[in-house]
Amino acid sequence: MEERILAAAGRLFAQEGFHRTGMRRIAAEAGVSIGALYHYFPSKEEVFLAALRAEYERWLAEARRLWAEGAPAREVLRQVVELHFASLARGGERGFLVGRAWHGEVPGLRKALLALRDRYAQAVARLLAQAMDRGEIRRAHPLLTAYALLGLVESVTARAVGGDRVAAEVRREGPREVAELAWRALQPEEVRS
Repeated sequence: MEERILAAAGRLFAQEGFHRTGMRRIAAEAGVSIGALYHYFPSKEEVFLAALRAEYERWLAEARRLWAEGAPAREVLRQVVELHFASLARGGERGFLVGRAWHGEVPGLRKALLALRDRYAQAVARLLAQAMDRGEIRRAHPLLTAYALLGLVESVTARAVGGDRVAAEVRREGPREVAELAWRALQPEEVRS
């Protein structure tokens, strides 16, 4: 039931925004009673944070799975970037959950959002450190590199929101271009020469 609630909440927050999404609407979208919703999540803020956490965990799980299967770092990077852009498809032209979290829509949650992003960046940094140790990407500060990658992906996906021509082009070309740009920054030194 919790997964159903989070999926419904994530869709609504992405499409309608934090302020226009109410607990009753989340319950109805998830097909649960309002009491059941409050049993799992005592407030709309908690639902929002949990939905965002679930989105980050989904991206990390996919990266870890690919890594465990022995996928090259370039392929892991490409697929994770594509997952970020796929989040746009669930939010439609109006938005996506991660973008709404980071572009000032929910100022009262800033401290909790920063803590969540720090945990996500640290997990990404651990994966980057493994790739560095395996010689698949160049040596750099893993945590700073993680923040740089997150900033790149999040800023480009933020521009992909909307119904204008530029947003459509960013949605169409963004996954490939962002993954390639990130790879060029990360590829091992001997490949660059």
